[in-house]
Amino acid sequence: MGVDYLSRKIFVALLIILFSLAGNGWALAADSDQSRKTVDEVYEYILKYHKDNPEVQQLVEGAIWGMIDTLEDPYTVYLAADEVDQFVDSINGNYQGVGIYLEAQSDYPRVLEVFPYSPASEGGVLPGDIITGVNGKNIKGLPLNEIVDSIKGKEGTLVDLAMERDGKEIVLTLKRTAVTVSSIDSRVIGKNTGYIAVKTFGEKTAEEFKEALDGLAGQNITGLVVDLRDNPGGYLDSAAKMAELFLKPGDLIVRTIYNDGTGEDYVSENSDEKIKFPVVVLVNSFSASASEVFAGALLDHGVATLVGDNTYGKGVVQKVIPLEKGGALKLTMAEYTTPSGRHLNEIGIKPDYTVITGELQLPFAMLVLQPGQHRVVSISPGSREAFVDGEKIPLKDEAFVREGALYLPLRFIFEALGCEVHWDAASESIAVKKEGKEILISAGGQTLLNGNRIESGMSMLVQNDVSYVPEEMLRALGFSCSFDGQKAVVEVK
Repeated sequence: MGVDYLSRKIFVALLIILFSLAGNGWALAADSDQSRKTVDEVYEYILKYHKDNPEVQQLVEGAIWGMIDTLEDPYTVYLAADEVDQFVDSINGNYQGVGIYLEAQSDYPRVLEVFPYSPASEGGVLPGDIITGVNGKNIKGLPLNEIVDSIKGKEGTLVDLAMERDGKEIVLTLKRTAVTVSSIDSRVIGKNTGYIAVKTFGEKTAEEFKEALDGLAGQNITGLVVDLRDNPGGYLDSAAKMAELFLKPGDLIVRTIYNDGTGEDYVSENSDEKIKFPVVVLVNSFSASASEVFAGALLDHGVATLVGDNTYGKGVVQKVIPLEKGGALKLTMAEYTTPSGRHLNEIGIKPDYTVITGELQLPFAMLVLQPGQHRVVSISPGSREAFVDGEKIPLKDEAFVREGALYLPLRFIFEALGCEVHWDAASESIAVKKEGKEILISAGGQTLLNGNRIESGMSMLVQNDVSYVPEEMLRALGFSCSFDGQKAVVEVK
């Protein structure tokens, strides 16, 4: 019923890494098992007699992947020798490319961020540019990971990017170089709220996070937003060390459980003064693995409020084991639970406040940190933009006027006003909740506020699977709403 999902950024790996690469020191069972002898026998026959004369490495890798495939575990992976460094670099934000961060859209990706001093920055790429081609090839509709791979390449080589900017087509030729992406982005937003985005949990993430947190605390912030949206995970130790900054000594951070029933507890040893300002953690369906460890620890200990969408649900831990002849095995070794004992695999974490519209999750977090804040939303019929407290927000579904009445996209307007929006199957209605109030809006025309029927004279409208609410209904529900024929202004005071 009118649920709209934003295009999501694609990422390479969903993982928790238990340890970084090191000598394995593992003892394997003696090679006397009859089953292994059978495998060796089949290998010898294929190698010696098959008509296609297969290569040894082809058979070896095929056998390895055959064993892995029987596990039906998407996270256990064999890494060839040339893939190991690439894998570790991807976690730590190191790669060879041009230094841009792309966001998927319906046809072509948009440049979300240009890294300072990168080839893209020096070559003239700007945030908001639409990438339409790579090396002369139109990329319309291609998966984002394929586009990213085509832009990356060996250091010193050239890549041509065709882009659309302000309705004009431009082509820039950039020289690829080694790029290191910081896993942390921090700043003050609003009047005095700290904001830290964590893109991945690399080796230095916990250290970088503490530096950012100390810097913001020195600016006398009164609240903090930690943004884990689209963060696929990384090193478990990094997530645990970050969580320590918010917990008391002795607080359980995460528990890992191995296949023999034994486990390991990660416990906070933080002796610093506990953070005293309120904290909101932003999550979405691509917040995975180590992100869920951090978010789950803060949620279970009651030191943060979660806002956004249900997390990915990857509750297992991998270890990267170097192999004697080269390459490595990324092996699922354990499951983990949050401090309260919750299992997250294929379940994820449901946030305290569910907000589906991605662009409204941060404004919603600001209302959580400042519950008495005055919120003003402005929308013009036919426009693809709205303004929330003066900040421009993309609008997927346009407002429109029908028979003299203004209809506003229901999910957007209510989430912008700080309400949660759900489908209530029992009453076949849309449920809108805010600060103890519950509004049930049915397509049949009935509207209930805390169980009492509200007469607005107008009903919700469903068009192209999107629900719209008339301005008169907003007024009847107690919201301040004005419409001068050009622009609607809705307020929560």
